[in-house]
Amino acid sequence: MQKIRFLIPAGALLILSGFFACNDSFEDYSGNPQDCLAFSTDTLAFDTVLTTVNSPVKAFMVYNPNKRPLLISSIRLAEGANSNFKINVDGFAGADFKDIEIRGNDSLFVLVDVKPAETGQATPALFYDYIVFTTHQSVQQKVVLQAYGQDVYKHRELVLDKDTILSDSKPFLIYDSLVVSEGVTAEIREGITFYMGNNAQVIVHGTLKIRGTVEKPVTFRGSRTDKMLIYPYDLIPGQWSGIRFDSLSYGNEFENAHIRNGKYGMSFAASEPDKEKMKMKNVVLTNASGFLLEAINCNISAENCEFSNAKDYLLALGGGRYQFTHCTIANYYPQVTSEAGWGTGNSQTIYLTDEVESFDGEPSVHYPVLSFEVSNSIIAGDRPTSGININLKDELSEPFNFLHCVFTNKTPDKTYIRYTGCITEAEADSLFKKADYVNEKHEFWPVYDFRLSETSPARNAAKLEISEQIPLDIKGINRLEDGLPDAGAYEFVVESEEN
Repeated sequence: MQKIRFLIPAGALLILSGFFACNDSFEDYSGNPQDCLAFSTDTLAFDTVLTTVNSPVKAFMVYNPNKRPLLISSIRLAEGANSNFKINVDGFAGADFKDIEIRGNDSLFVLVDVKPAETGQATPALFYDYIVFTTHQSVQQKVVLQAYGQDVYKHRELVLDKDTILSDSKPFLIYDSLVVSEGVTAEIREGITFYMGNNAQVIVHGTLKIRGTVEKPVTFRGSRTDKMLIYPYDLIPGQWSGIRFDSLSYGNEFENAHIRNGKYGMSFAASEPDKEKMKMKNVVLTNASGFLLEAINCNISAENCEFSNAKDYLLALGGGRYQFTHCTIANYYPQVTSEAGWGTGNSQTIYLTDEVESFDGEPSVHYPVLSFEVSNSIIAGDRPTSGININLKDELSEPFNFLHCVFTNKTPDKTYIRYTGCITEAEADSLFKKADYVNEKHEFWPVYDFRLSETSPARNAAKLEISEQIPLDIKGINRLEDGLPDAGAYEFVVESEEN
């Protein structure tokens, strides 16, 4: 038997404890060519793997379903040492193994990983190989290996220190940070995906403008493309840090962006509320293991945006000016503690205050809330704590406006807010297509769809005159076609007509 040092990650050693080593005392190998091996899979497929980056290890089992032992004369990669795949058999790494013995009615593991070579193209390329098992000197059986490899630009501490336009469609892998320097404007064009490594973050000292399209949004997500147990990592929060804007950053514009699975979504440091901090349009900000958007004394506007699912508040706002139009603000964060990445939250939606606590032992800082308006929007959650929480020390000369909005909870006291044409205490499970976290088998499965259900109370609930200023929804659907626009970011369409 070929003796090669075992090179797989230490985390896989527990799996290897079940391997069956060679045993020279085996006798009476089957010579019947009908006595074949069986496999737990005929194709071992990897999700999209970033090129030149080692994938996680996958495994499959090889069975001898026969009573007599078998001698596997050869286990080899068809591409040999040139293969993009690596295998470990019986505790050893290599590309070609000889004389592997397997008892009757016994099994062994084969571990596989892949490190695709660069392809020089923007779209994923298919890589494949075969593991060829030879028994009885001539009987061959194969297990297919396949993976899609995606070329990426890889960066550590990527600093944009001059005005920059990123327009290449090839993704970026950011290991630790992407920094926009003070005084610099960075523009990101349509279709670019940023794979963010563990604890990686975007830090904006200057100005960041995202110019995605409905068909080709700009995406920020975690770098893991595999699964944790049965859950794709792209569904699990806390995969990277988030996007942080410092006090001197103004004029930021995000259009058609999907930002998901961070420890937080966006964080805005204390600023001057008479200067526009951020303007968002057609943004999906979702699935954070902390708060989703936190802003101190900022000037922020958002239209056609989805703010959804965070362990803490979706919108935590301290002082400043804020306007939200045709937004879906929905917190149905999973109430589970046993699944890694999640944890019990309170499904809180909006917190508005004029007193911001200090974390360095200093007294809290007072920032007046100068304006706050929400129109044609949905504020929803699945818990009693999903309502709006307003904590103001200042007396208001005029209440803030909520215009033609839909709430799942009771609304705050009218001391703070003027309600016009609003729907309150809507059924939490009636608004959206899918706002729970179980699948058809009643298993935990954190997939949501915040488009409107056919019977949603948000249908036809928007004010037409406001919708006329934003005629297309987040998906590019005309919300004015029937003259009865819906509240929230998504206009309802019949299933067969959906984009």
